[in-house]
Amino acid sequence: MKIIFGFLSLYLIMPYLGLFTFSEHEKNLFGDIDNYFIVSYTIHLLIIFMLVLIILYKTNLKKDYISQKFISNKKINSIFNKSILFLIIALFFQLFVYGGINILLGKIGRGDFRTTLGFLGFFYNFFTMFLPAGIIVISSIYYKISNRQKLFKRKLFIIYFLGLLIGVLTGFKFTALLILSAGLVQVDRFIKMKYLITLGIFFLFLMSFSAYYFMRLEPEVALQYIFARATSVALEGTVGIWNLFPDGGTDSWMALMYAFGNKISSLLTGYNTDSIDFLKINITRLIGYLTYPKANEALSGAFNLTVTNFGEGVYYFGKYYYFIFSIITGLILGITIKIYYKTIDVNSIIKNTMLTIYMMLVVFPWLMGGVIGNLFGIPTFIYMLLLYLSLKLINSNIIIRKLN
Repeated sequence: MKIIFGFLSLYLIMPYLGLFTFSEHEKNLFGDIDNYFIVSYTIHLLIIFMLVLIILYKTNLKKDYISQKFISNKKINSIFNKSILFLIIALFFQLFVYGGINILLGKIGRGDFRTTLGFLGFFYNFFTMFLPAGIIVISSIYYKISNRQKLFKRKLFIIYFLGLLIGVLTGFKFTALLILSAGLVQVDRFIKMKYLITLGIFFLFLMSFSAYYFMRLEPEVALQYIFARATSVALEGTVGIWNLFPDGGTDSWMALMYAFGNKISSLLTGYNTDSIDFLKINITRLIGYLTYPKANEALSGAFNLTVTNFGEGVYYFGKYYYFIFSIITGLILGITIKIYYKTIDVNSIIKNTMLTIYMMLVVFPWLMGGVIGNLFGIPTFIYMLLLYLSLKLINSNIIIRKLN
């Protein structure tokens, strides 16, 4: 419970803190922050938290998996072995099929790398985020229902290590956090608060090292960058929308087409993905194009600005009716969390794994920087379908006995 509400609060509150750290330079680029902005953002958060608590009223938030004697150690051991094998394959795809090793070696920047992936780039998120996170989650569930012998604990550690390694090697600090967050939800009751704080410090160090290595920032600058990226920088796109689209965006409904993905949206509208007209479909690139001195990169897709859930609400409904989107957000969050707890059952392991991934990799990140189209979009559907098929194979009766 503490992990779910911890991450929910993290995604909602960190950008909000940016209200009080927004620099003069940022104000010159994106516009000022007035009192009405602060009040509106505060009301937005209060509506969301209130609706989530109302929906979860009387829900058993302590519900969890327990040890099950009827599931054999042989089956659980085989699931761990298949999980490790799948992660090794995913790591191979990441480094050598997609050429991610070039990011590691500093031969290409992260933004440029995204634009060179081509057609296979569609599956990059699956191999580097959805699959590792899904494997970590299902392995954690099976560890909880096992007798938790040392062999299983050791293999679970290897699974977490490989999953995090895949996330870190993408060069995107947030990816590793997403993968870890999904696993932490399942091991919530095993983590005491002092260990959680230690883990938070370790992950802060990991992200700082990632910024130091991949972005060539000095250690002290890297730490400042991490904090700024989660607060004021995460708020930049939202401030830009507040000042540029006070009554909502023109043809804002077109942003819902992002659910189809770039290629299909381009076919449906006739707009090239690197055209100015196409930016109406991707508001994170649109606001980057309009406010930041990287217009060409915004058009190519190599650069975008974070737009928080509040900013998206302003874009759809304007700054006087944003609360409609706040209500929609609160309902989505509350219902998602409630369904997650309902699927905690030994006969619904894959279903609960899928709900965990959807909640932690799709719904929660949407709050800090995403678009509502991601929640029901074709790319998300395909990623989840591929994950389901992978989990079915891992959970099958195909036995791999030795992988020590």
